[in-house]
Amino acid sequence: MNVAAYEITKSEFKELSEFVYKEVGIHLAEHKIMLVRSRLSKRLRELNLRSFKEYLAYLNEDGSGEETIMLINEISTNVTSFFREQSQWDFLEQEVKVFEAAKKRTLRIYSAACSSGQEPYTIAMFLLSTLKNPQDWDIKILATDISENILLKAMEGCYSAQDIGALPKSMLLKFFDKKNIMTKQGNELFYEIKPFVKSMITFRSFNLVYGNYSKIPQSFDMIFCRNVMIYFDKETKEGVVKNLSSKILKGGYFFIGHSESLVTMKDGVLKLEKPSIYKKQ
Repeated sequence: MNVAAYEITKSEFKELSEFVYKEVGIHLAEHKIMLVRSRLSKRLRELNLRSFKEYLAYLNEDGSGEETIMLINEISTNVTSFFREQSQWDFLEQEVKVFEAAKKRTLRIYSAACSSGQEPYTIAMFLLSTLKNPQDWDIKILATDISENILLKAMEGCYSAQDIGALPKSMLLKFFDKKNIMTKQGNELFYEIKPFVKSMITFRSFNLVYGNYSKIPQSFDMIFCRNVMIYFDKETKEGVVKNLSSKILKGGYFFIGHSESLVTMKDGVLKLEKPSIYKKQ
């Protein structure tokens, strides 16, 4: 069955949108109908379903919630990379000097919506490379995502040469082990994060919209929540930011994506420090 066979009506898209919003808080605008149709057609074929009507019934009958996660994986963009948003790392390089001057020796960091792990591993590698004596520091990084499948990939910490991109050779030698893996394309070279870096990070499944925030520690020096709020409407975004900001220590930082903004937030808890960087008041 080809992709063109799967048509989705406006009423079916509306029902799907309402389901996604109810389950995970993601807002699907009407203009996304063709994108959703295109991305989900593959999933319908995998399930041997004949229509979006059948898929909606399948979603509602799935008591495990696994298909909801599969749906989110298909319609969201898990595009990530190491050392994304370079200006934020430039900012933190200066901030590390402040931490060291204050004789601070503990750091607690939260990578929210961590996807396949490049963000929390970047945080760990950055600190190990920037701190003068990282062995003297107590550093713990929490990394969460709604998708169990993407978290398994993150915990594995194994990346292709394409994933690694332009990381310097010195960083590859220090933080990665080379690993040959047989794929559909043949024997390919991968790079696996070394155990001492992995040990700094705890991965957990968590829903930023409907999750129980009492289970999230209330002691973070900084929280990264980048390129996820673009999927939320104004009300949902404000709720997520309020919950996350309550977990940041006074003087701590909140990092968002460069395409995102918190200008509509009225509580004054977070003050814009630099573009896409906010400080807890």
